[in-house]
Amino acid sequence: MRPRFLCNSLPAGLMLGFFVFLLQPVSTQKNRNRMYFLDNGDEIVLNGTANAEKDTVVVWEWKPHSGKEIGKLSTFRRTGSYWTKEKIDGNLYPGMKVNTYTLALTIDKPTFKWAGIFTLTQTEPIKQILKQYEIFGMKVEASPQKPLLGSDVTLSCTISRLSDTVSLHWRPMDSSQQNRGNTDQIRLDNTVYLMVRHVTVEDGNLYVCEVRENGNILHTSNAGFTVDNVTAEPSDAVTEGDTVTLTCSVSHVIGSMRLVWINGDGKRVGEKTLTEEEKSLSLVIQKAERGRGNWRCVLFDQDLPRLFVPYQEPSGK
Repeated sequence: MRPRFLCNSLPAGLMLGFFVFLLQPVSTQKNRNRMYFLDNGDEIVLNGTANAEKDTVVVWEWKPHSGKEIGKLSTFRRTGSYWTKEKIDGNLYPGMKVNTYTLALTIDKPTFKWAGIFTLTQTEPIKQILKQYEIFGMKVEASPQKPLLGSDVTLSCTISRLSDTVSLHWRPMDSSQQNRGNTDQIRLDNTVYLMVRHVTVEDGNLYVCEVRENGNILHTSNAGFTVDNVTAEPSDAVTEGDTVTLTCSVSHVIGSMRLVWINGDGKRVGEKTLTEEEKSLSLVIQKAERGRGNWRCVLFDQDLPRLFVPYQEPSGK
């Protein structure tokens, strides 16, 4: 059916003009290919196109999640059976390369900052979007990276962009550990934190961060950390006359560590900064102090208490 224009009712001498506006191609989130990568993880390959007529011009563009403006990465012209890079504005960043036969864009060991929207746009002879990808950066960290046995550790899972339909969650990989009761989970902006109390060696490879959308799991990232088995323990009490000597020692020293003896009143009664040569602290209890009940040896790391070992004085001694 051909369109009809009803112009016979217009006054004589009045001309009517029609304008056609060519709109820039628009891409919505629905037709984007979404990908997830771990900071400094495996390479990413964004497929291009191998089929095009001679003198077709295309450009790879990148809009980072960080909010910076769209930047041209590189422009190519079709010459024969391959693509030739145009000597105009735009340049690939270190770690990026484009296959001149397929226009596939490869990012080697992508870092968190490369997260964003990558678009392959044809600019000549007509303008149209050929490919579009949104790649989401994931960063999983533990603080401290080497927590002491029995201390606390905080895990963080960050995504470069968090839409309204997407959520982050921590969960133990072993479902039997769901109700351990020693964790707290908090979400702040694009990060979800998991605070694990009194870590064990098994905790080091127990937790995984999930990206979910409408109940579906889109991506998982494991959080691995090493629990440092620095033990601290008092030796058997040594009695000499009217005194008792307690000795607390550690297996090895990492960073800035010190041992502190605390009496039953919460007062500091002995302290030493540890070295590889000096890894123990002795406490001499006088006759007048005996019978007060208990003392505690506390291991400090970076001025934070990491581990304490109580010594209960046996009754009758």
